[in-house]
Amino acid sequence: MFLSVNKLPNIIPQGDKPNPKAAQALQEGLGGQFGEMRTMMQYLFQNMNFRGDGTSYKDLLRSIAAEEMGHVELVANTINVLLEGASVPSEQPEELPLSVALESPLEKDGTASTIREH
Repeated sequence: MFLSVNKLPNIIPQGDKPNPKAAQALQEGLGGQFGEMRTMMQYLFQNMNFRGDGTSYKDLLRSIAAEEMGHVELVANTINVLLEGASVPSEQPEELPLSVALESPLEKDGTASTIREH
């Protein structure tokens, strides 16, 4: 069981202007190959999978999973703060909400990529 307190442990200050590139970099730390989401899920799964008389280990894993949930929340909120004001409301409701992201992604080598329809 988890207790949720609707308050972040650290205040995340608003920047002078939106910073989508910094948010993009943090996104990797949140959900990338070695990101906080992966770590949280590993500890959470191992906690639920523990059998036998190793209750102290199960409690330890649960505590680590709960701490990782806090990391996920902090990183996600930081991304939201960095993106605050970055998008403008669309006048066309059928438009993709992330169409701006599809227009200008960069590949790992720094070259621009394009989305091709098949």
